[in-house]
Amino acid sequence: MSIIQLQNLKKRFGDNEVLHGIDLSVNKSEVVVLMGPSGSGKSTLLRCLTFLEEPTDGMIRIGKQTLKAGEKLDRKRKSEIRELRKSTGFVFQQFNLFPHKTAIENVMEGPLVVKGATKEDAREIAKTLLEKVGLGDRQNHYPSQLSGGQQQRVAIARALSMHPSVMLYDEPTSALDPELVREVLQVMKNLAQEGMTMVVVTHEMKFAKDVADRVIFMDGGVVVEEGSPEEIFNHPKEERTKRFLAMVVEE
Repeated sequence: MSIIQLQNLKKRFGDNEVLHGIDLSVNKSEVVVLMGPSGSGKSTLLRCLTFLEEPTDGMIRIGKQTLKAGEKLDRKRKSEIRELRKSTGFVFQQFNLFPHKTAIENVMEGPLVVKGATKEDAREIAKTLLEKVGLGDRQNHYPSQLSGGQQQRVAIARALSMHPSVMLYDEPTSALDPELVREVLQVMKNLAQEGMTMVVVTHEMKFAKDVADRVIFMDGGVVVEEGSPEEIFNHPKEERTKRFLAMVVEE
């Protein structure tokens, strides 16, 4: 059974329709990579999943929580959106860590504020997760004392602290120097191997080839083509997909 289900998802900014009726399902433990040129709607799609952007039309289901676009933002709907967000972990391009809090304090924030955990329990959760992402010896460091790759790994640990059923990544390595990319991708690979459901917007082709169960190529706000990494990278059917992959290889 799918853990994510989208039906006819549309998003318009003024007169500009960015998403043109996306239908998508993601199964439990599946890793789906979204690829495509800038402006194709990948990041907007990801943000609509958690209502960081309000969809213009369509339906989103994550786990047991279903929301339709365009409904009145009353107390009930706000509660539904909060519940939907609790089941997802979101990792952004920028790390968005609290600069005045240490790594462990950043990771503790969600369990403390959102889940109402005790300080002792939140600290134990954060300590375990920082060790999981290879930063057990950096837990008392402030973001300014960490490399970009380390900060992004703290951000991943922070997202995991909510025990999400789905992890969403919006180009998580695009702000990193090339030598720091590998350490973040390795953490993501480890999570995939553990069975975490993941939707990843990325231009890291090797990661997509090695880790994805399914690759979706988007352009112009629509799904142009989807398939296994083998199908998309070695036997693309659509001309737009072929042109994009040729440009990426040339770069």
